[in-house]
Amino acid sequence: MDRRFAWTLSGIAVAAASFGAAEPLRVAVASNFQSALGAVERGFSGEVQTSYGSSGLLYAQIVQGRPFDLFLSADAARPQALVDAGRAKSPVTYATGRLVLFVNDGTPGPAWLSADKRIALANPETAPYGRAAVQTLARLDASPKQVTGLNVAQAFHFASSGAADGAFAALAQVISQDVPAERYWIVPEDLHTPIEQVAVVLDGPNEARAQVFLDYLGSAAARTIIRQAGYR
Repeated sequence: MDRRFAWTLSGIAVAAASFGAAEPLRVAVASNFQSALGAVERGFSGEVQTSYGSSGLLYAQIVQGRPFDLFLSADAARPQALVDAGRAKSPVTYATGRLVLFVNDGTPGPAWLSADKRIALANPETAPYGRAAVQTLARLDASPKQVTGLNVAQAFHFASSGAADGAFAALAQVISQDVPAERYWIVPEDLHTPIEQVAVVLDGPNEARAQVFLDYLGSAAARTIIRQAGYR
Protein backbone atom coordinates (compact mmCIF):
# COMPACT_ATOMS: atom_id res chain seq x y z
CA MET A 1 0.00 0.00 0.00
CA ASP A 2 2.93 2.32 0.49
CA ARG A 3 4.30 1.75 -3.00
CA ARG A 4 5.87 5.00 -4.22
CA PHE A 5 5.08 6.49 -7.58
CA ALA A 6 7.66 5.72 -10.23
CA TRP A 7 7.63 7.33 -13.60
CA THR A 8 9.68 8.75 -16.45
CA LEU A 9 8.13 11.97 -17.68
CA SER A 10 9.29 11.55 -21.25
CA GLY A 11 7.94 8.00 -21.29
CA ILE A 12 4.58 9.17 -19.98
CA ALA A 13 4.39 11.86 -22.64
CA VAL A 14 5.08 9.37 -25.42
CA ALA A 15 2.65 6.78 -24.06
CA ALA A 16 -0.06 9.34 -23.44
CA ALA A 17 0.29 10.68 -26.95
CA SER A 18 -0.07 7.18 -28.36
CA PHE A 19 -3.37 6.78 -26.52
CA GLY A 20 -4.82 10.03 -27.80
CA ALA A 21 -6.79 8.43 -30.62
CA ALA A 22 -8.00 5.44 -28.61
CA GLU A 23 -11.32 5.11 -26.81
CA PRO A 24 -11.62 7.18 -23.60
CA LEU A 25 -10.02 5.92 -20.42
CA ARG A 26 -12.91 5.24 -18.00
CA VAL A 27 -12.16 6.51 -14.52
CA ALA A 28 -14.37 6.17 -11.41
CA VAL A 29 -13.57 9.10 -9.12
CA ALA A 30 -14.58 9.98 -5.57
CA SER A 31 -16.62 13.19 -5.80
CA ASN A 32 -14.31 15.23 -3.55
CA PHE A 33 -11.57 14.97 -6.19
CA GLN A 34 -13.64 16.39 -9.06
CA SER A 35 -12.13 19.87 -9.25
CA ALA A 36 -8.58 18.63 -8.73
CA LEU A 37 -8.86 15.95 -11.40
CA GLY A 38 -10.37 18.44 -13.82
CA ALA A 39 -7.26 20.57 -13.47
CA VAL A 40 -4.87 17.62 -13.60
CA GLU A 41 -6.31 15.94 -16.68
CA ARG A 42 -5.91 19.09 -18.78
CA GLY A 43 -2.22 18.25 -18.89
CA PHE A 44 -2.84 14.69 -20.10
CA SER A 45 -3.07 14.15 -23.85
CA GLY A 46 -5.32 11.07 -23.75
CA GLU A 47 -9.11 11.37 -23.47
CA VAL A 48 -10.46 10.63 -19.98
CA GLN A 49 -14.11 9.79 -19.28
CA THR A 50 -14.90 10.38 -15.61
CA SER A 51 -17.77 9.21 -13.40
CA TYR A 52 -18.08 10.84 -9.97
CA GLY A 53 -19.80 9.59 -6.84
CA SER A 54 -19.21 8.36 -3.32
CA SER A 55 -16.45 5.78 -3.00
CA GLY A 56 -18.90 3.18 -1.70
CA LEU A 57 -21.36 3.55 -4.56
CA LEU A 58 -18.59 3.50 -7.18
CA TYR A 59 -17.12 0.40 -5.54
CA ALA A 60 -20.53 -1.30 -5.69
CA GLN A 61 -20.82 -0.46 -9.40
CA ILE A 62 -17.38 -1.94 -10.07
CA VAL A 63 -18.26 -5.13 -8.17
CA GLN A 64 -21.50 -5.36 -10.15
CA GLY A 65 -19.58 -5.22 -13.42
CA ARG A 66 -19.72 -1.62 -14.60
CA PRO A 67 -16.70 -1.21 -16.89
CA PHE A 68 -14.08 1.11 -15.43
CA ASP A 69 -10.34 1.13 -16.06
CA LEU A 70 -9.19 3.07 -12.99
CA PHE A 71 -10.71 3.70 -9.56
CA LEU A 72 -9.73 6.81 -7.57
CA SER A 73 -11.28 6.14 -4.19
CA ALA A 74 -11.41 8.43 -1.14
CA ASP A 75 -10.38 5.55 1.11
CA ALA A 76 -7.93 2.66 1.20
CA ALA A 77 -10.26 -0.18 2.21
CA ARG A 78 -12.31 -0.48 -0.97
CA PRO A 79 -9.35 -0.45 -3.38
CA GLN A 80 -7.65 -3.07 -1.21
CA ALA A 81 -10.80 -5.20 -1.28
CA LEU A 82 -10.67 -5.15 -5.09
CA VAL A 83 -6.98 -6.14 -5.00
CA ASP A 84 -7.74 -8.97 -2.55
CA ALA A 85 -10.52 -10.19 -4.85
CA GLY A 86 -8.13 -10.29 -7.80
CA ARG A 87 -9.96 -7.52 -9.64
CA ALA A 88 -7.39 -4.73 -9.37
CA LYS A 89 -3.69 -4.03 -8.92
CA SER A 90 -1.17 -1.24 -8.34
CA PRO A 91 -2.69 0.42 -5.24
CA VAL A 92 -1.22 3.90 -4.78
CA THR A 93 -2.07 6.69 -2.35
CA TYR A 94 -2.60 9.65 -4.67
CA ALA A 95 -3.75 12.19 -2.04
CA THR A 96 -4.62 12.67 1.62
CA GLY A 97 -7.87 14.56 2.02
CA ARG A 98 -8.64 17.34 4.50
CA LEU A 99 -12.06 17.75 6.11
CA VAL A 100 -13.54 21.21 6.70
CA LEU A 101 -16.61 22.61 8.42
CA PHE A 102 -18.22 25.13 6.05
CA VAL A 103 -20.86 27.49 7.49
CA ASN A 104 -23.27 30.04 6.03
CA ASP A 105 -23.33 32.31 9.09
CA GLY A 106 -21.32 32.64 12.27
CA THR A 107 -17.82 31.55 13.14
CA PRO A 108 -16.95 28.00 12.03
CA GLY A 109 -15.48 25.75 14.69
CA PRO A 110 -16.47 23.37 17.49
CA ALA A 111 -18.64 25.97 19.24
CA TRP A 112 -20.72 26.44 16.09
CA LEU A 113 -21.94 22.84 16.21
CA SER A 114 -24.88 23.44 18.54
CA ALA A 115 -28.10 21.43 18.66
CA ASP A 116 -30.08 24.07 16.76
CA LYS A 117 -27.83 23.90 13.67
CA ARG A 118 -28.53 21.76 10.60
CA ILE A 119 -25.28 20.27 9.35
CA ALA A 120 -24.98 18.41 6.04
CA LEU A 121 -22.57 15.51 5.69
CA ALA A 122 -21.96 12.71 3.23
CA ASN A 123 -23.38 9.28 3.95
CA PRO A 124 -20.84 7.75 6.37
CA GLU A 125 -21.64 4.24 5.12
CA THR A 126 -20.44 4.97 1.59
CA ALA A 127 -18.35 8.16 1.78
CA PRO A 128 -15.06 8.43 3.73
CA TYR A 129 -15.59 12.17 4.28
CA GLY A 130 -18.94 11.39 5.86
CA ARG A 131 -17.31 8.84 8.13
CA ALA A 132 -14.67 11.40 9.13
CA ALA A 133 -17.45 13.91 9.86
CA VAL A 134 -19.25 11.46 12.16
CA GLN A 135 -15.99 10.70 13.97
CA THR A 136 -15.37 14.43 14.40
CA LEU A 137 -18.82 15.02 15.89
CA ALA A 138 -18.30 12.14 18.30
CA ARG A 139 -14.86 13.42 19.40
CA LEU A 140 -16.31 16.90 19.96
CA ASP A 141 -19.40 15.51 21.69
CA ALA A 142 -21.51 17.65 19.35
CA SER A 143 -25.10 16.86 18.36
CA PRO A 144 -26.34 19.17 15.59
CA LYS A 145 -29.23 18.11 13.38
CA GLN A 146 -27.80 16.06 10.51
CA VAL A 147 -28.76 16.20 6.82
CA THR A 148 -27.24 13.29 4.90
CA GLY A 149 -26.15 13.60 1.28
CA LEU A 150 -25.24 10.83 -1.13
CA ASN A 151 -21.66 12.11 -1.27
CA VAL A 152 -19.53 15.02 -0.12
CA ALA A 153 -20.43 17.08 -3.21
CA GLN A 154 -24.13 16.85 -2.39
CA ALA A 155 -23.49 17.66 1.27
CA PHE A 156 -21.66 20.84 0.26
CA HIS A 157 -24.50 21.72 -2.14
CA PHE A 158 -27.06 21.39 0.66
CA ALA A 159 -25.20 24.03 2.65
CA SER A 160 -24.27 26.36 -0.20
CA SER A 161 -27.89 26.36 -1.41
CA GLY A 162 -29.21 27.18 2.08
CA ALA A 163 -30.89 23.82 2.66
CA ALA A 164 -28.55 23.35 5.64
CA ASP A 165 -26.75 25.81 7.92
CA GLY A 166 -23.38 24.28 7.17
CA ALA A 167 -21.64 21.18 5.91
CA PHE A 168 -18.68 18.94 6.48
CA ALA A 169 -16.94 19.08 3.13
CA ALA A 170 -13.54 18.61 1.52
CA LEU A 171 -11.01 21.41 1.68
CA ALA A 172 -10.67 20.99 -2.09
CA GLN A 173 -14.32 21.93 -2.54
CA VAL A 174 -14.17 25.23 -0.69
CA ILE A 175 -10.90 26.13 -2.43
CA SER A 176 -12.37 25.41 -5.87
CA GLN A 177 -15.39 27.59 -5.04
CA ASP A 178 -13.24 30.46 -3.71
CA VAL A 179 -14.99 30.32 -0.35
CA PRO A 180 -13.62 33.02 2.01
CA ALA A 181 -11.38 31.55 4.72
CA GLU A 182 -13.57 32.96 7.48
CA ARG A 183 -16.45 30.71 6.38
CA TYR A 184 -14.72 27.39 6.98
CA TRP A 185 -12.68 25.62 9.64
CA ILE A 186 -10.08 23.01 8.71
CA VAL A 187 -10.82 20.11 11.04
CA PRO A 188 -7.73 18.94 12.97
CA GLU A 189 -6.69 15.55 11.68
CA ASP A 190 -6.55 14.06 15.16
CA LEU A 191 -10.36 14.27 15.31
CA HIS A 192 -10.83 11.56 12.66
CA THR A 193 -8.99 8.75 10.96
CA PRO A 194 -6.81 9.87 8.03
CA ILE A 195 -8.61 10.31 4.73
CA GLU A 196 -6.13 8.28 2.69
CA GLN A 197 -7.23 8.36 -0.95
CA VAL A 198 -6.04 5.32 -2.89
CA ALA A 199 -6.21 4.52 -6.59
CA VAL A 200 -6.12 1.11 -8.28
CA VAL A 201 -5.84 -0.10 -11.85
CA LEU A 202 -8.82 -2.34 -12.59
CA ASP A 203 -8.39 -5.63 -14.45
CA GLY A 204 -9.35 -5.47 -18.10
CA PRO A 205 -8.11 -4.66 -21.59
CA ASN A 206 -7.04 -1.10 -20.70
CA GLU A 207 -4.70 -1.82 -17.77
CA ALA A 208 -1.65 -0.40 -19.52
CA ARG A 209 -3.41 2.86 -20.34
CA ALA A 210 -4.79 3.13 -16.80
CA GLN A 211 -1.28 2.66 -15.41
CA VAL A 212 0.03 5.45 -17.62
CA PHE A 213 -2.60 7.83 -16.24
CA LEU A 214 -1.92 6.68 -12.68
CA ASP A 215 1.80 7.32 -13.21
CA TYR A 216 0.91 10.72 -14.64
CA LEU A 217 -0.88 11.53 -11.36
CA GLY A 218 2.49 11.04 -9.70
CA SER A 219 4.35 13.49 -11.93
CA ALA A 220 5.74 16.66 -10.39
CA ALA A 221 3.28 18.85 -12.31
CA ALA A 222 0.23 16.80 -11.26
CA ARG A 223 1.31 16.58 -7.63
CA THR A 224 1.73 20.36 -7.48
CA ILE A 225 -1.84 20.79 -8.74
CA ILE A 226 -3.14 18.24 -6.22
CA ARG A 227 -1.44 20.04 -3.32
CA GLN A 228 -2.74 23.42 -4.46
CA ALA A 229 -6.23 21.93 -4.71
CA GLY A 230 -6.29 21.27 -0.97
CA TYR A 231 -4.72 17.84 -0.41
CA ARG A 232 -1.71 16.73 1.54
